[in-house]
Amino acid sequence: MTKLKSAKRHLFIATAAATLMVAAPHAASAGPTAGHSYRLRATVPVACWVRPTGPVLAETGRNGSVVEACNSPGGFTVSAQYRTLTATEKARIVYGDRSLNLSKTGVQELRRSNLATIRSVDYRFDEVELEQPLILALTIQPI
Repeated sequence: MTKLKSAKRHLFIATAAATLMVAAPHAASAGPTAGHSYRLRATVPVACWVRPTGPVLAETGRNGSVVEACNSPGGFTVSAQYRTLTATEKARIVYGDRSLNLSKTGVQELRRSNLATIRSVDYRFDEVELEQPLILALTIQPI
């Protein structure tokens, strides 16, 4: 038997066995003439996204929500990037159950999770004193 015919035969056997396992998992079994085994291994790619319901604009009393989703087994971080704040500017965000003063540097970690999850997080801004508008861009990174 040529290698091509042998490969086609193995593919046919694997397909037939997989079909039997899906169609009738209790009835599938290897026969006495089966001489090969197959090992199936799948890798799920890491996928993360963060989606606010609208622009995350820092104004006192402004609120909204964000959907965080990440399947990384090690967890993830959600961060905000924005323009640097002057010495006289400040803004506090309540993100989920955390109350944070935004860093003057323009980068603030909002949440760190140690497991994969999808969840909706409410936020609101308090004590905002700005000379110019401040829009936060949210990012999510797997750990």
